Amino acid sequence: MATFLDLFPKIPYDIEKALYRSNYDVVTDITFRFGFIKEILNNISAYYLYPIKDSETPEILAEYVYNDPEAYWIILYANDIYDPQYDWPLNYNNFQNYIIGKYGSLAAAQTGNHHYEKVITRTESLSGIVTEKRIIVNYDKLTDNALNVPYDYYVGLPAGQSVETINMNGQTVTEVISRSAITNYDYEDQENEKKRIIKIIKPEYYQQIMLEFNNMTNNSIAPYLRKFTTNKFVR
Repeated sequence: MATFLDLFPKIPYDIEKALYRSNYDVVTDITFRFGFIKEILNNISAYYLYPIKDSETPEILAEYVYNDPEAYWIILYANDIYDPQYDWPLNYNNFQNYIIGKYGSLAAAQTGNHHYEKVITRTESLSGIVTEKRIIVNYDKLTDNALNVPYDYYVGLPAGQSVETINMNGQTVTEVISRSAITNYDYEDQENEKKRIIKIIKPEYYQQIMLEFNNMTNNSIAPYLRKFTTNKFVR
């Protein structure tokens, strides 16, 4: 029996993403315009944030949330994930293999620097609140102009720590300035972890989504929908 994924339009996709040659395959277009999900996401109470576990794939997560592994497209669509191979966080083993493939070895990634950062840490004396700001620096100057920070040469930043007590809004604040070299491994790990927190549309909206999709596809999926009409999605 055909599922609702079979009703999505098909598009050519360059599998190898080669620069000088193309190896196109016909794949399902999960970016198919579906405004109803976007409307749901405008309601903050209709979804929750979820940290993806290392062993979870979109299909595993869809089975857990919606009792249907083929509903993974809802998760991808809700998070603007168009390429689950690269936009989904890599698990530990795949991440290690990715690092080796890109940098040659784990050791090379852990010793080579990707960029440098100016680190400003401030501690309020009364509240004890600690804030940290990191500004990316290249070899010549600060690159984050949006913060209106004067240009600094990286070599002029303190190699250890520069500690200063300042007055901010009537409070005594201890400011520590230092510099930090971010390795290629740490950079890639940070980028991978940024993908881990995603939005999950609550399961009670699943049947509505399927009915909306049913209307968009001229009731072609109605037989497939019947098995979901009596299910109770409780997590």
